[in-house]
Amino acid sequence: MIPLPDFLLVELRALLGAEHVIDGGDALEGLSKDFFWYSPVLRRQLEGKRADLAVRPGSIDELRAVIRACFRAGVPIVPRGAGTGNYGQCVPLYGGVVVDFARLDRIHSVEGGVVRAEAGARLGTIEAVARASGWELRCIPSTWVKSTIGGFFCGGSGGIGSITWGGINAGDNVKSVTVMSCEEEPRLIRLEERDSIRALHTYGTTGFMVEVEMRLAPKANYEQLIFSSRDWGRLLDWTDLAARNDAWHKRLVTQFEWPIPSYFKPLAKHLKSDEHASFLLVSRDQADEVIASASAAGLNGVYRQPLSDPPRPPFITDYTWNHTTLWALKADPSITYLQSGFGTNFRDQFAELHRRFPGEILFHLEWMAGGIKFVAGGGPSSAGSHIVVAGIPLVFFKSEERLAEIILVCSEIGVGIANPHTFFLEEGGRHPNIAEKRALKAEVDRAGLLNPGKMKSFPVNPFEPALSGDVPRR
Repeated sequence: MIPLPDFLLVELRALLGAEHVIDGGDALEGLSKDFFWYSPVLRRQLEGKRADLAVRPGSIDELRAVIRACFRAGVPIVPRGAGTGNYGQCVPLYGGVVVDFARLDRIHSVEGGVVRAEAGARLGTIEAVARASGWELRCIPSTWVKSTIGGFFCGGSGGIGSITWGGINAGDNVKSVTVMSCEEEPRLIRLEERDSIRALHTYGTTGFMVEVEMRLAPKANYEQLIFSSRDWGRLLDWTDLAARNDAWHKRLVTQFEWPIPSYFKPLAKHLKSDEHASFLLVSRDQADEVIASASAAGLNGVYRQPLSDPPRPPFITDYTWNHTTLWALKADPSITYLQSGFGTNFRDQFAELHRRFPGEILFHLEWMAGGIKFVAGGGPSSAGSHIVVAGIPLVFFKSEERLAEIILVCSEIGVGIANPHTFFLEEGGRHPNIAEKRALKAEVDRAGLLNPGKMKSFPVNPFEPALSGDVPRR
């Protein structure tokens, strides 16, 4: 282990000003964490890990100076957005310096259906600016009010809007990303179109993402709708048909197995006891048609609220995607979660998991577009897309061994799992292009200083020669 040299603190204060260098206390503790505690496995592994310093550069030149200083000192350097991730992406395994992008938050432009912004720009701010210009973000996480666009690109995958546009790496959603290398003289490297996928969902191991361009969708006005039923199958059949109805413009299609809706305390007066629920964001001018369809299917319409423009609470999206897990944990700290992709036989897969693990799994489903192709006007082509059933099911945690057993059974029956109980990049998701990501890291981080230990297959880690599943101690 290389201790943090005393001169580095002095140098960073001189570069940024003392107020932008945090060297202790609750502030440093907070900047060293994300929501890894959703996972009891990561809680055991990462609790107590923290940086030696955190810095907040206010310009690209200041960031370059910070990287140069850390490179010369040979210390670990970890980028951080808003810290709303769930896998320990921004938790430093070996101490060192965390770089907080809070001040690198400029929105340069919203033009021609593309937003160009610094990586620290918050998605909530971008959404408001885009909507004022007649556009909206194609895909955002449930934490969109606080999350940064760089943090989402580096650690996220899908979210609100994915029912139409897929995840961030689908189609032409990302136009470009620009990363800064970790070298004695840091370089800016611009990756365009599909080449940018090499830098997406890499936890900042493949360079400091400093600027992004994301294509936008034409703005729509939405109605927030909730339907419920005691009959899970009836609700599932209708919700699945709604998700696949290309005539309905949607930004969200989500279904929850009871008692998950009971965890949503602010919605208690709207939700019916013992009834499963589906949440939808649909185009306002189609809401009456959607409601009539649900009523004809025998469902209860329990909530209808327009989404204001610019967006202001209440947001039903605050209960979807990984926000669902947060509400569940508030109600029952023994709950954890999985991230899954189901097959066309998803009904059979649900039944088998309930049979094998009775009372241990509650289904939370998210529908999203997969295999998207795009037409010349920049919109998705329904002829080239298909809808997949994904989910973030809740699991009543018994032990790490039992959790591993559930994941194994999922694999055996064809349920894909992006494991949220590991901080290793390769084990936490599907990376068919991991060789390309590893090559990019080799190009920009030959010394292995960027978020070391997170890309398990990268051969250079000066702080822990033999990587293993156990987190090394400082």
